[in-house]
Amino acid sequence: MHYLAEHQSFSSTQALNTAVYEHIKRNAYDLSDTARAALKQIARYAVKFAGAAHLKAETLAGLIGKSVKTARRVLNQLAALNIVKKVATTRKINGGKGANIIVILPLAANDQSTMTTRQEPENTDVPTAETPKIENEPSDSINHLNQKHVKDTAAVPAEALKNSLPTEIYNAMSRYFDAAEIYKYYGLLLRAKASVDPALMIEHDPVPFVDAWHKTVLKAKLNEIRRFDDYVYISFQRAASEAKRRKMRVKLEAFETFIEAD
Repeated sequence: MHYLAEHQSFSSTQALNTAVYEHIKRNAYDLSDTARAALKQIARYAVKFAGAAHLKAETLAGLIGKSVKTARRVLNQLAALNIVKKVATTRKINGGKGANIIVILPLAANDQSTMTTRQEPENTDVPTAETPKIENEPSDSINHLNQKHVKDTAAVPAEALKNSLPTEIYNAMSRYFDAAEIYKYYGLLLRAKASVDPALMIEHDPVPFVDAWHKTVLKAKLNEIRRFDDYVYISFQRAASEAKRRKMRVKLEAFETFIEAD
């Protein structure tokens, strides 16, 4: 029996391809272009024993045209998103560390591909000294990201928030948090935006804010952030600056068009 057979995660190549497509679609905001390319290459090597591939980082790097360091980082990203898992191997001759077996996980392991903080802390009145680091856990769970749980907003109905927030912002935040946390992080967004330009309208250009949010969440999943709330605020400040620059460019282009028309 081939050693990869025990790690096979799909019954057929068709099932594997369907899962890869769904993984990419469900994690559209979290996956970089390089990560998507890497996942597709892994899938090509995981056909014979559907879902399992014995692939060296050096080989993957060559397939995606990136450095070995980037290939390893991308694998860690895919693992953090619960799309693949890495199975360590040892060399038979000298017992040293061999290339990882990379297993593409079925969708059943990723059905709840959103994070949640719906579990209440034991004492919601006591702020934590520091946002805890997040382990490489499945992407359906990042718990207790808040430095302090906002107790007063715990009963805010989700539908009420949905109707009062810009649609794009609500959709982005509701993938990961419940009403209380959405209320909190939208407040951070408004304060960050006001510090750059109080007159800036989020509804007119939500893209920089949505992008900043998804990138911050991904960094949290990859254990690259120590204080989530602080990082969110800074990211939204940068997004506001970008939105302001975009707004000015549009005005300038409109003015230039007006001048040329005369």
